[in-house]
Amino acid sequence: MKLSEDSIRKEIKYKVFFMDVPKLYDWLYRHSFFQESYCPRMVNSLYFDTPNYDFASSNMSGESKRIKVRARWYSELDENFLDGLLSDSKVFTFEVKRKINSLSDKVNIGEVTYEKKESYISRVNSIQKSLETIARSQPTLSAFNLLGTIFTNYEREYYELKSDNNIRLTIDKNISYCNSKTPSGLLMLAKDYVIVELKFNPKSRKKVNTLMKDFPFRQVRSSKFLSSLAQIQRVSY
Repeated sequence: MKLSEDSIRKEIKYKVFFMDVPKLYDWLYRHSFFQESYCPRMVNSLYFDTPNYDFASSNMSGESKRIKVRARWYSELDENFLDGLLSDSKVFTFEVKRKINSLSDKVNIGEVTYEKKESYISRVNSIQKSLETIARSQPTLSAFNLLGTIFTNYEREYYELKSDNNIRLTIDKNISYCNSKTPSGLLMLAKDYVIVELKFNPKSRKKVNTLMKDFPFRQVRSSKFLSSLAQIQRVSY
């Protein structure tokens, strides 16, 4: 596995508790050089893994080379999660997030829009079949038996550095999840915090260090995929 030079990036994550969110926005608007780059929206994902949760295990153990596989779609802030999942016009993008040590990239392996509104089981089966078809042509995935595991859902705010739009910052709020096996209401994962993600090309590391030297929060390791799986007792994270 070799990461793409065009899309390689470094990601740094921070956990900000609700009581400190005003401090986060104070830094963002008064002390940094970021500006909003995109309207907030909901980010939805269905993650896939093997029956033995090999992808989750490799990510938890910190193996040098690891991947995550998901179907992702976006929705408006006021759109109901299940309504968006089952609609007849939503674009589902199949992605492989690849990581080697601390660097990663994201590969779009295909997109599909379903022609009719379906029941929950039918829609999940449709997504599964679409991924199976796409995976046959992907050397990285063709050997795996991939199954849907967990849905994640959260509100994302987008910012970029005014002088360099390749340095981006996102804020994820109201992070929720549900088991992919049964249609249920979303359960809150992040009960008292938001996640801030800083993303940049590793060549910009010096600039980022200068930019973030006064950022009032500490870096953490955080995975919505693993945290959600832990909630339904599929992994210990």
